[in-house]
Amino acid sequence: MGISNKTNLIIIASGKPKIWDKYPNIGPMKAKEVYTGTFHRLSKAYAEQFANDYLILSPKYGFLRPDDIISETYDVRFTIQGTNDNTIQMEELKKQWQKLQINPTERVPMLGGKKFRGLLASITDGKQLFSFPLEGATGIGVMQRELKQAVETNTPLDGAE
Repeated sequence: MGISNKTNLIIIASGKPKIWDKYPNIGPMKAKEVYTGTFHRLSKAYAEQFANDYLILSPKYGFLRPDDIISETYDVRFTIQGTNDNTIQMEELKKQWQKLQINPTERVPMLGGKKFRGLLASITDGKQLFSFPLEGATGIGVMQRELKQAVETNTPLDGAE
């Protein structure tokens, strides 16, 4: 069996545009098919190429596996402060994370902006090692370009491998 240089797990952000925006009557869908925005699609392509598995972090449902079913559209966001009255609550996020049983010494890359740093630290009580390979990017356009280039050249982002 060959040695894989893939990371074990990557967390990606969900995103506002969803399949129901284009196909309102399509019904329940797998999480990996729900989010249709450019940033999410590029993040998913990156995760599929450079990780053995990925989770989608949704402000409504928390940590989703790609095959988890989402029944309908929603429009809520994490804020820079993290959760709010409209999002999944911190207590539930902590329970979900504990159920995943991820080795705390394993560095888990998160493809997203700086608002996720504090959120993930809160969820894991600072006990999980995370990396944020897109954190230095100066905006969503730069993040998208970096993801696209990494996928096209088969070169993982710095800090993500």
